[in-house]
Amino acid sequence: MTEQEILEKINLEIKKTKEKIVDYTDMAKPISPDDAIGRLSRMDAINNKSVAESALHKAKEISKN
Repeated sequence: MTEQEILEKINLEIKKTKEKIVDYTDMAKPISPDDAIGRLSRMDAINNKSVAESALHKAKEISKN
């Protein structure tokens, strides 16, 4: 693998990580209490938000290194 190929791979991974950060940020937004969803659906949405927040934190840590 050449130096140029390695740089391209690194840049691609950086781009993917930045895209993930944007996606996870959207997914981790607060859940409005006035959303017309049932109690279990709301609990599921809150759980999904927690997972997205964790993934966001991890992606941000990766992007710092």
